[in-house]
Amino acid sequence: SSGLFAQFDRLFADPHGRGRAPVCTMASLDNARSKVMLENLQQLDPHIEQIMIYSTFVVAYLLQHDGPSPGWRKANIEGPVYVVRRNVEPRYQLLVANQYSKNNLLDAVHPDWELDCQDNYIFYKVEDPSKRIRGLWFHEDSERKKVEQELEELLNELRNPPKAEPEAVVTREAPVVHTESPAPAPASLMGFGGQSVTVTAENVRAALHALAEDKGFVRTVMETLRKAQAQDAGRSG
Repeated sequence: SSGLFAQFDRLFADPHGRGRAPVCTMASLDNARSKVMLENLQQLDPHIEQIMIYSTFVVAYLLQHDGPSPGWRKANIEGPVYVVRRNVEPRYQLLVANQYSKNNLLDAVHPDWELDCQDNYIFYKVEDPSKRIRGLWFHEDSERKKVEQELEELLNELRNPPKAEPEAVVTREAPVVHTESPAPAPASLMGFGGQSVTVTAENVRAALHALAEDKGFVRTVMETLRKAQAQDAGRSG
């Protein structure tokens, strides 16, 4: 045990020889650990930009349907589980980093997932029916609850995306076309008050009958005819 305390003293020793250095706070340790985890994951996938939630250890299972004894089988994948956000599609992924090999469990979180949770277990069916149902065992149920809550929130977000605001409709006024006013009807076709009159044979006949019954008009026509006859007689004499 004395060797252990000596290692502890050396770990927090002030490099300038002034005794022990200040002990890091839990917040700073968590931030440093999160940064290291993110950098390690970005070596696997440079598009990962944030760790949404993680748990230090899970055991992955797959549901075996066919064969003589269907049931849950270990997937030979154990290690930390991460739910990450990426800057490209798919936006969210669940990753179990296998501590025994490079055979990781990696699934894109999809709105068609079916999620079922029990004490210490998260079961989920992915959108691809050809893939087997997954099961994750957590040593601490409190860890399972945190991951479950994060997955539920992400699924709700993916199933209910924000509606895009409708584009503003720009109303354009029709250009004003200036046209010349129609020419007025000839005076001979205009009635009283400037209203146009349609000329028909019936109108002409009625007008002539009215003139024939006008004594003054008949007298004027007769005098005009007599003058014309007199002028013709004078030319012939």
